[in-house]
Amino acid sequence: MLYKIKKLVVSFLQFKKAFVKYPFRKFNVIEILLFWINERLTRSQFLILSGILVGLSAGLAGVLLKILVHHIQSFINNDVPFKERMFVYAIFPLVGIILTSLIVKYLFKSNEEKELSFVLKDISQNGSKVKPNKMYSQIIQSAITVGFGGSVGLETPIAVTGSAIGSNYAQRYRLGFKERTLLLASGAAAGIAAAFDAPIAGVMFAFEILLTGLVFTDFIPLVIAAICGSLLSMIILDEDVLFNFQAREIFNYGNVPYYVALGVLTGFYARYFLLVGKKVHHFFERFKHRVLLRALIGGTILSLLCVAFPPLFGEGYMNIRILHQGNVENLVHESLFRYFGDSELIILAFLAFTLLLKAFATSITLSAGGNGGNFAPSLVAGGLLGYLFGFTLEMMGMPNVPTTNLMLVGMAGVMSGAMYAPLTGIFLIAETSSGYDLFIPLMIVAVIAYAINRYFSPINPVYKTLAEKGEIFTTRQDQNILSHIRLQDCLNRASLKISTLDEIENVLSKFRNSDQNTIAVVDGNNQFWGILNREQLRPYLLGKKSTKETSVSKLAINPSFIVSSADSVMKVIKMFDEADVWQLPVLDNERKFHGFVSRSMILNNYRKLLKNYSE
Repeated sequence: MLYKIKKLVVSFLQFKKAFVKYPFRKFNVIEILLFWINERLTRSQFLILSGILVGLSAGLAGVLLKILVHHIQSFINNDVPFKERMFVYAIFPLVGIILTSLIVKYLFKSNEEKELSFVLKDISQNGSKVKPNKMYSQIIQSAITVGFGGSVGLETPIAVTGSAIGSNYAQRYRLGFKERTLLLASGAAAGIAAAFDAPIAGVMFAFEILLTGLVFTDFIPLVIAAICGSLLSMIILDEDVLFNFQAREIFNYGNVPYYVALGVLTGFYARYFLLVGKKVHHFFERFKHRVLLRALIGGTILSLLCVAFPPLFGEGYMNIRILHQGNVENLVHESLFRYFGDSELIILAFLAFTLLLKAFATSITLSAGGNGGNFAPSLVAGGLLGYLFGFTLEMMGMPNVPTTNLMLVGMAGVMSGAMYAPLTGIFLIAETSSGYDLFIPLMIVAVIAYAINRYFSPINPVYKTLAEKGEIFTTRQDQNILSHIRLQDCLNRASLKISTLDEIENVLSKFRNSDQNTIAVVDGNNQFWGILNREQLRPYLLGKKSTKETSVSKLAINPSFIVSSADSVMKVIKMFDEADVWQLPVLDNERKFHGFVSRSMILNNYRKLLKNYSE
């Protein structure tokens, strides 16, 4: 045994001595040890080890962020008197958005897409390579935004941070695209699992949102990473920090009509939530280059909303917990509505306005310069909607209304519709409430909400523009693969080119000595004039027609389509289908000929990528 240990130590020291000679990069002892281990383990074994390391790192980042923000908001909501708290609501959201905007512009020098957009683009367009600063920038920005009362959630920044950790780990140890993508998703899954102590929900999140359109057979590292994140959450986080609701009513199949109705309500509310986000984002786009003005306008509006409706301040999980405990009067009492009394109609109006304005508060926070995501807002809005629905049924005198259950499944409904992630919503609520007996109502509500939003838009409107440009993967596998093919890789740069001034006999000679069927014709200024093809010249090649009374310029014809060097391969494929040809000319903005793009080369590249994605 000692001999084997000594042999391993000697082997490592020899590896280290040889490794440090690489001059292009510095590595510490732990990293060199991992390189050494990588050489001695199989691919699957090293990926499992990587899943553990990435899961622990991403989970720890998520846990620390949750603790930090929870204590800030707990202090404000529990220890600050009501009048002083109104002052906090009036100032903090504005300050938080301004600080975040300035940090993004001057410290990180970027004005990037919010939420998961840039991660999805990095997977599709950048080989799953996420910038290193994303491992900490999202934590800093979201801690300030949400800690100061921004009406967004921490889960998306935690997922982005985990993705960056997984991606940069894979890059550091020189892993390929599939391994990078898998560890990127593992980091995100670990972050979500740590935020909720819900490993299955973390895995579902990775598959439904990040790995859309990709085929993976080796997902064990993903599961292990989620388990590691969940274990860290379980060990470190208190019950007050964790998002869990143990008390609920037993499922009664007689209440199925309530759940069906709630599914419809959550579906339409999710659509409303997304449309409000789109409109608000469009409004703030006019201030895109005036960062401070945008933050001032958005922060001021958000602060006013938080003063009028305090549940809009911060993530909002505390308010859902209050509703879950049946203390809805406390929410009204801790707002300006306390001066209107505490009748059922006042409570109903307060909840309804809070629910409608939640979409605006979240969108304003994100569009004005704050950092966060729709994860928590969709859950909070769903809880409010479910409770409001149950409360209304009780006011109407309906017997045995399962209000607590409606609140729980409402969360899954709005989240499923707003994020297009029904499985994530189902398993998240089932795990956080230990409500596995609620699977039937959870599935009813989540599926109905998801189906309603899919009816209006097959792709989440948040990512629709990117999907139409082919910049992110979707469920359409063909489109995903084609978006990875570069037009330049399908270009025949050895394409024949002739001038309008050339003799026709020279042109025929080129055709006889070439296997190409199409030649490009350019004028005296080297600008594209047209094309000549072998079929068109066949009578002249066979001597059936004389060349004396013709010229290149007369014979040249216009192609069915002209491809721009900026066109996507997907657009070119449509041109090929409509024209039913095998080659099309590629021109730049000055109509200079660059070569023929070949349908066969596109198909060859497609087959190679399909093989890589399917293995």
